[in-house]
Amino acid sequence: MHPTIVKAQKAQDFLALVPQLLGFVAETSAVLVAFRGNRTCGALRFNLPDDGAPHRVYNRIATTLAGMLCKIPGVDAVVPVIYTNDSFTDAAGIPRERFAEILNRRLELSGFLLRDSLCVAADAWGSYLDPQCPAVGHPLSDIAESPVNAAYAALKEHPLGTLQSGAEPIDVDLASRERLARVYRRYHRLIARAENAPERFPTLGFVLDPVAIAEAALTWQNPPTEENAAALLVLVQSPPNRDQIMVQFAFGRDEGVRAHEINWRYALLQYETGRSRDDLVTEEINTGDPTAEHAGDIMLGLQRERPDVDRIRTAITLLRTVVAMAPRSARPAPLCMLAWLSWALGSGSVAGFFVDQALAIDSQYSMATLLNLLLTSGHLPEWAFAVPRNEDGEDNDHHEEGDGYELDEDWGEDFDERAAGR
Repeated sequence: MHPTIVKAQKAQDFLALVPQLLGFVAETSAVLVAFRGNRTCGALRFNLPDDGAPHRVYNRIATTLAGMLCKIPGVDAVVPVIYTNDSFTDAAGIPRERFAEILNRRLELSGFLLRDSLCVAADAWGSYLDPQCPAVGHPLSDIAESPVNAAYAALKEHPLGTLQSGAEPIDVDLASRERLARVYRRYHRLIARAENAPERFPTLGFVLDPVAIAEAALTWQNPPTEENAAALLVLVQSPPNRDQIMVQFAFGRDEGVRAHEINWRYALLQYETGRSRDDLVTEEINTGDPTAEHAGDIMLGLQRERPDVDRIRTAITLLRTVVAMAPRSARPAPLCMLAWLSWALGSGSVAGFFVDQALAIDSQYSMATLLNLLLTSGHLPEWAFAVPRNEDGEDNDHHEEGDGYELDEDWGEDFDERAAGR
């Protein structure tokens, strides 16, 4: 795929590009836009720390952010952007300056070239590196009227939303929910009769094959039929099926087949030995079984192989609709799938919204509890920091979707003047 190169002529044009790079409009955030040379290669978004926090808190956060940036291969420069609801008027100058200074210093000490450091506030925008920045800032209309927005309006089918809008409920009519509930109950009774009788697995698998349904689901119309949605929904109520379908959505059919074969083997072992699946998995991990370790590495994001972004985005669109159609008690499983898939894309904050929804329905749902621990630890999957590969298997310095953002020479000169004035 040939990259779409968009050049930022001025700082306000760069700020118009940042939401396109993130995929949403940031709010109350610290965003680090990473560069390899003169082209962006990724962006990291974090919650903005509280204003007035102790210096040690700011320093710890800045050190963590710089450390995360260090994990992206080849990054040599960065532009931090602070998004805040504070105003230039109330701050009598550029808001959040103390945190920005600490963050900028930490990034430079970590070896990164600081191309600029920007703030988008409630009433204006400005640069922390610009000694001539007006006390009232520059008008936000500079960003809104940037030609970059017009260029992207022609390319995007829908306007960008906020971070929260990616996890907001979808409206589904009552009749559709009721029809799905009837089909769901029918499938649920079928599975209940077979779950303690392995001899019935082949028959059940013919009717509800989790590998076939997972692959077909990515081609369903949106919204799916109630029959299709119910089949997927009832399958993911089983944790093994849930995890297999989730991983298959992200990594493809072969990974789904591998996970399904493992599930089949564990089900038979459970039936024969009377032991729990957790005990069996723990024993195999402790003995160094590569199959068990591979599954764990995927779930915890400990491998560098990147998932298929297009498959994940299709799955997220589907699962959001399935959640809206589902009975409330059946929603935690697909909500946790949404959380993990969002996290797999590097969107930990969006994942957190889905986990919160799952825990609000069932505070004891084990996967929601585990995902909450994973997210609160700040852990991101290793593949989030890997360089994408092109179709020839070579490192690709462009974005997953083929987009590239470059700094125009004029914008670079702007930076040089500000940097010299520090």
